[in-house]
Amino acid sequence: MPSPQVCLINPPTTDPKERSLYFPMALLTLGGVLKAGGVPTELWDFELYFKKVRNTTERKFRRLLRLGVEGSRAKVFGISAICSNFPMALWIAREIKEIRPEAIVVLGGAQPSSIPQETLTRFPFVDAVAIGEGERTLQEWMKRGLTRESLSEIPGMAVRIGDKIHQSTKRELMENLDDCPMPDFSLADLREYQQFYGGDFRMNVEVGRGCPFHCVFCSTSLMWEKNFRVKSPARIYQEMLALHEAFGFREFDFIHDNFTTSRKFVLEFCDYMEANNEKKLTWLCSSRTDCIDVKRLNRMFDCGLRGVFFGLETGSERMQVVIKKNLDFQHFEPVLLRCNELKLDATTAFILGFPEEEKIDMDQTVLRALHYRHLGTSRIFFSKLTALTGTSLYRDHLGRFEETALPSTISPQHYGLPYVREIIKEHPDLFSSYYHLPHPKFSRDYLSKFVEFAHLLVNGQPALALFLMNRQQITPTRLFELWDPWAESKGLPYFDYRVFSNARFRVAFRHFLDEVIFDEKIPLTPHDPYRPTAMTEATI
Repeated sequence: MPSPQVCLINPPTTDPKERSLYFPMALLTLGGVLKAGGVPTELWDFELYFKKVRNTTERKFRRLLRLGVEGSRAKVFGISAICSNFPMALWIAREIKEIRPEAIVVLGGAQPSSIPQETLTRFPFVDAVAIGEGERTLQEWMKRGLTRESLSEIPGMAVRIGDKIHQSTKRELMENLDDCPMPDFSLADLREYQQFYGGDFRMNVEVGRGCPFHCVFCSTSLMWEKNFRVKSPARIYQEMLALHEAFGFREFDFIHDNFTTSRKFVLEFCDYMEANNEKKLTWLCSSRTDCIDVKRLNRMFDCGLRGVFFGLETGSERMQVVIKKNLDFQHFEPVLLRCNELKLDATTAFILGFPEEEKIDMDQTVLRALHYRHLGTSRIFFSKLTALTGTSLYRDHLGRFEETALPSTISPQHYGLPYVREIIKEHPDLFSSYYHLPHPKFSRDYLSKFVEFAHLLVNGQPALALFLMNRQQITPTRLFELWDPWAESKGLPYFDYRVFSNARFRVAFRHFLDEVIFDEKIPLTPHDPYRPTAMTEATI
């Protein structure tokens, strides 16, 4: 077997203590391009490595990387980077360049694509940045022999030439995603991922790219230029079937920010699955709440849908307009109720900390989340607002980011590497996801803790919280303002999700109610189902 010419690298991405993985789907897709071109390739997944070996030190990781780089015959090292692994991607790039100065180190992915000039200017060990969609850029570079000299001639590249940075012409997006070769799944041992998740691993299938909407906080639309594209139903099912036959997967996570954007496509996909899905393979997807209705949901369920992720971001009608999300809450409730009836795994997500947000908006968001839990949402996620590079939110607040000791929701890890900490501190404009976006009314500490409190309250004690708010006419922010000093007096690190579980919160919250809110104990389970009172009706 010929020695690999290209080494693709997935840096450590998620918090080592989280029971989740950032799967290298994009690299497997590029691996498919290289395989189709006859280029021997290897993949190093340090995300999986860090999760399996939890106590890795800098010395051990450097030694492991050195052994790999010295033993590899690859002349190109391609590192995929998003905001939450960008510092580690740069650390790895620096180490590779120190060990093999002649190697070509290329960064790609959403984060370097949004700041290609800055990446090359400030980090001299990076040779080039592949900007945006990489398949055709890689195909063209392969035709030119993967040489350093040809990089500057290829559209979609920013390249270091001597002490100058050259950015070539823009790479146009692919019109037909079916033109992408099949991902090279042989580059990753998928059984290792199955073992890590204990058999609950759902394989990713990239079904399309691009979102045509204009949310102020989202960077995905920048990467794909707000151009909604999907693979054909036949191609999507081909990938599902191949993974089922080779590895036994029966359920798949569809990778697309908004699978349901096109009603026509969804119906075509369902028709295809109805006619061809003899193996009864199932799938999960993401959807905007205004791009789905009960009729379409029923059709999708009949054709294998088993879960949907809904990003609502805010429960405030006013804030929906401010952040340009513009969702209609009344339209969503029948869909969520139907998800519950069908026993679909429905997940909703919210963001707190928008600069324009008032206490009433935050209260409305938490109350709406509690209401959705009552209607049957399986899980609800809260995150603190992060200004991602390239977004209008980032541009409007550039230069105002603040360091934070608490972990960021989007980028929670530093891995304890001095160089990583150093570059994050030195370049806040490049690592904004590790920083706090100041709010004119709420402190960094208040927002960080309120986000964690909201998550614990909604997922750990939703029925009791609603009962309490109806009986005591107390708002979520006021409840938090009572809870926080009590929790601090008890030494409870509830603001660190890595050590404070929902179960631990349930016990602590009961003690808090007994000591602070009520003079006498209340039943563990409210007798009355949730019915909005005058306060909650006015709030949500």
